[in-house]
Amino acid sequence: MTMQLLRSIVANLTTLLLALMLSLIVWAVAVRSNDPIDTRNLEISIETVNRPADASIVGGLPDSAAVTLRGPISFLDEARPSDIRGIIDLSQAPFGESEQPVRVQFEDAELQDQVEVVGIFPSSVQVRLDQIITRNIPIVADVRGDVARGHRVSEASVEPSEVQVSGSAQRVNQLVEGRITAFLDNAREDIIESRRPIYYDLQGNVVSVAGLDVQPTEVELLLTIDELAGFAEKPISVDWVGEPAPGYRLLNISVEPTSVQVTGPPTRLEGLRVRTEEIDISGLTESVSLRASLNLPDDISQVEVQPIVVTVEIEPILTSDVVQRQIEVRGLGEELEATLDPQEVRVFLFGPLPVLDSLAADEVRVTVDLLGLEVGEHVVEPIVSVAANSVEVRSVQPEVVTVVVSETIPVEENGETSLRPLEPTVNQDGGTGNAFASFTCGPTGGACRPEAIAFPRFGASLHSVIVI
Repeated sequence: MTMQLLRSIVANLTTLLLALMLSLIVWAVAVRSNDPIDTRNLEISIETVNRPADASIVGGLPDSAAVTLRGPISFLDEARPSDIRGIIDLSQAPFGESEQPVRVQFEDAELQDQVEVVGIFPSSVQVRLDQIITRNIPIVADVRGDVARGHRVSEASVEPSEVQVSGSAQRVNQLVEGRITAFLDNAREDIIESRRPIYYDLQGNVVSVAGLDVQPTEVELLLTIDELAGFAEKPISVDWVGEPAPGYRLLNISVEPTSVQVTGPPTRLEGLRVRTEEIDISGLTESVSLRASLNLPDDISQVEVQPIVVTVEIEPILTSDVVQRQIEVRGLGEELEATLDPQEVRVFLFGPLPVLDSLAADEVRVTVDLLGLEVGEHVVEPIVSVAANSVEVRSVQPEVVTVVVSETIPVEENGETSLRPLEPTVNQDGGTGNAFASFTCGPTGGACRPEAIAFPRFGASLHSVIVI
């Protein structure tokens, strides 16, 4: 009885398991029919990881790879290139060139569970690792050319004498030395310059340090230049006499070159002053350049004969002056007359003393421009003109003048006709104005009889007019 029960349980359990498996298969087939399996191609980025701190990558690596994925369409449709990366692990890569695989890394764990990587291209890349090193590279001075005669280079040094270069061992190990090249062109004085070295390899070829860390990038070159015994560089002094012409002053005296190299007994060179021959500047009114010779003792001579040019700078003395001038009238209309108050002004001038002293009366003129002015009283600014361009008008006193413009009438006297201003008259309404009149005068002058009088401004007749 017990055996029969056990057999029945086993038979039922087997049937149950078989039914469960069949149901799972049916369910899977149904799911797959709604979400079938497919493949997709994506382009993903490639990056390196775990690169040793003392290593650098020489050459380039591909930036991207093509990956083929297989899985349900629902997951493949949601897959993006940013969800997947191509990884090159350099933790075990040796220095030099080696083949390193490209593996796929999913950023989304669910995507990694649902899809399969069918392939990736490239599946591996050639990687060259170079060790990063630091070396001290010596810097030397390369002096070319010659110093001036009677001189020598007593010391040529570079500070600092070494620079520190860090970078790829392959490139750093090419460097043998750095050079600072100094070209001497008859130099007489010490040379101190900050320069950037140029680097060379063992064969003497120039090597670029671009991309390498160089500290410091510049060094200081020092060339000490000394005079030989029996030679000396002496400044030149100009020996001059006289005074410029009256009204002029001496501004400066210079010499070119400013110094000269001489040779002779060392004891005679100590304390030696080199002077030019005597230069006479008497009566000069302008700057001049003169050739001069040097007064040297018999046992002292120039190392190199060269022209000595003395430049004497002369300029006029600048001063001020005040002149008084009658005002001239310009632009006054016909049958008009102008009365000025004042009739003279003072003009303050500034310029070279000789020019101011030689100015003629007609070379400084003061005018007022009355063009377009009507009858009446006006305030006008006088205009000053000076014939000499070097003279400046500083001011005019007074700055403005009062101008009264009046109308005139023709008057004949002694057979000649002249214009006289009309005085203000009184009309019947008590107003004042200028009258226009014509007169008949005797052949020998005297009183003139008015023939017609009009007052255009007031329209009234005149009771009596007397012209003397």
